[in-house]
Amino acid sequence: MSNNKNSPGQCQRAPRLLICSREVMFLGTCLSRQEVYRTTQEMMLICLQGRLTIRPERGSQLEARTCLVPAGTLLDQTRIDTRRAVMGLCFLPPFSQDYPILASLMTPLEDGIFHQHPNEDDVIRTMIQVRNEPVITAAGGQHRIRQALIPEHLRHLTFREFDPRVLAVAARIRTSLQHAPTLAELAREVQLSESRLEKLFKEQAGLPITQYRVRYRVFISAIIMALGYSVTEAALLAGFANSAHLSRCYRQINGTPPSSTFLSSPYLDAVLDDSAVRLVDELLEGQAVI
Repeated sequence: MSNNKNSPGQCQRAPRLLICSREVMFLGTCLSRQEVYRTTQEMMLICLQGRLTIRPERGSQLEARTCLVPAGTLLDQTRIDTRRAVMGLCFLPPFSQDYPILASLMTPLEDGIFHQHPNEDDVIRTMIQVRNEPVITAAGGQHRIRQALIPEHLRHLTFREFDPRVLAVAARIRTSLQHAPTLAELAREVQLSESRLEKLFKEQAGLPITQYRVRYRVFISAIIMALGYSVTEAALLAGFANSAHLSRCYRQINGTPPSSTFLSSPYLDAVLDDSAVRLVDELLEGQAVI
């Protein structure tokens, strides 16, 4: 969810962020400010304007308009360069069929990276329309973009199965922000050894349990900040030790600190779906926006 380094006058409008309970989409308006970080989520990168270049380890540099990356991909400008592009980012829902569906449609490069969505003209046009509309709902905007991204005949197919024990652990993590269960407790609850759970979870989620927990806390903090709370308030409510801890983790997850995302001009237009707000309702009971 990177902001940009352009001055406000160079941007058409504020970038837009659509947040639902399982999916986030960022629609940029300025050239990307790219910082090196490793993805913790499967992502679709869409070049809305300008140039997105990919340099495979084997082969020549190529220019792309769409790029699919798995969790664990190092977004390094020497490999995937977004600095001359206005970017749209789709953070794909965890434990979903989206990545394998999109991979089946696109051209493989290496290490789970794909490019050239067959419907990329329509995808880009739809993302720009959703970004530019004066008023839109998060669910409505995401639905329109997903309609362009994922063909109807593939939407209900199962490309990969998820172990119910891994899904149970993920759900337990999401509902235990303030009192995080230990690995031993999680393993005991699903009747697995700690080492087996760690291996199985990483295989299916693409990242270790500890990173999944941090990523979800960062996601919750983003919802809280989008509602107008400070970085410090969001940090404590989402289970971080303090604002510095949140800032460090947020940067590791998103490649930019929360202050750049929410507090710097051009100010982000965050559009929250009710499903996202419900995730933090209990945390915010009795809290006042400062």
